[in-house]
Amino acid sequence: MQTASFTGLIAVVSAFVALLVLQPVARRFRLVDMPNHRKAHKGAVPLIGGLSAFAGLLVAWLISMPLTEGFGIYLFCALMLVILGAIDDARDIPAKYRLWAQVLLGALLSYGSGIYLTTLGNLFGLGNIELAWLGPVVTIAAVIGATNAYNMVDGIDGLAGSMTLVTLGALGLLFALSDGFQLELALAITIGAALLPYLGANLQLRPFRRKIFMGDAGSMFIGFSVVWLLVNGAQAENGAFRPVAALWVCALPLMDMVAIMIRRARKGQSVMMPDRDHLHHICLRAGFSDRQALLLITMFAVACALVGIAGELFRIPEWLMFTLFMVVFFAYNWAISHVWRLLVLFRKNYETAKQK
Repeated sequence: MQTASFTGLIAVVSAFVALLVLQPVARRFRLVDMPNHRKAHKGAVPLIGGLSAFAGLLVAWLISMPLTEGFGIYLFCALMLVILGAIDDARDIPAKYRLWAQVLLGALLSYGSGIYLTTLGNLFGLGNIELAWLGPVVTIAAVIGATNAYNMVDGIDGLAGSMTLVTLGALGLLFALSDGFQLELALAITIGAALLPYLGANLQLRPFRRKIFMGDAGSMFIGFSVVWLLVNGAQAENGAFRPVAALWVCALPLMDMVAIMIRRARKGQSVMMPDRDHLHHICLRAGFSDRQALLLITMFAVACALVGIAGELFRIPEWLMFTLFMVVFFAYNWAISHVWRLLVLFRKNYETAKQK
C-alpha cells in the first residue's frame, strides 16, 4: 500500500506538470474543442486531460513499478491508444479506423499478456459460463464497450472524471481486500491520482483557472485501463472479485450507454449517432445546474458500486446479483423514458429540503 501511495504521489505531480506543459502547445496542434450545436462551452478548450493523466501514470509506473505480468504490454497498448485518441482529437479520424485500432490493440493485450476473461461466472444459477476460445474476443468487445461508455458519459464538467474515480475506488477497495493484487491496486490508485489535476482543471477549482477537457485520448485510456483491471481482478481462480461485480462498479456509464443505444435503435437512428439525450443532458434540461447534475449522477454511481462491493463481501450468489442488476437497469431505462415527471418531482423535493 505504501508503494502504491508513493506511485500515486508521483503520478499527481507528473500529471500536474504535464497539464502546465501541454496547455501552451494544445492550440498549436489543434488539440482544442470548439463549441457547436451540441457543446455549450465558451471558446476553444484544450483537450489534454487524458494526455496529462496518461503522462502521470507512465512516469510514475516507469519510476517505481515493474513491467512484468503483462503490465508492460498494457502500458504500450495504452500509449498507442492515447496517441490515436490525440490524433483523433486534432484531426477527426473516421470511426471505423478507431474501432479497428481498438480491436487490434485489445487483441495484442489479450494474446500478448495471456490475460483475458475466461468465465462470466454463474450468472443464471446453472453453473459457470466458461468462455474458452471466446475469452479474448469477449475481452476485446469489453474494451470497445468501456471506451464508448466512458466517452459517452463525458458530457458535463467533472462527470467523466468522477465516474472513473468511482470505478477505480471500488476496484481499489476490492483489490485491497484480496491477496496477491498489489500491482492492480497500485494501478487503480495511480490512475486515480493522475486524473486529479485534470478533474481540478475541468471543474476550474483553485489553482486552476483555465478549463480542460479529457478528449478522446482520455476516454480511450480510461476504458482500456478499466477493462484491464476488471480482467485481472475477475480471473477464474483466486480472483479479487467475481465477474458480476464488474457490472456494478461501472454501472452508470454502462447502463447509460446501453439505454441510449436502445432508444436510438427504436427511433431508427444509428446507435453511434451523437445526440443530447444522455442522463446528464436530461438533468440539465430538467432545470438542474451542472454541479447539481454532477452530484446526483455521482451519488447514483457510488450507490451502485457499493452494492457490487457488498455483494462480494457477503458473497451474495452471482445469479442474484446479476438479476438485481438487470432489475436496476430496466428500472433505469423506464425512468429515463419518464424522466421529466420524475426529475421535476425530485427537484421540487430538493428545493423544499434546501429551504428548510
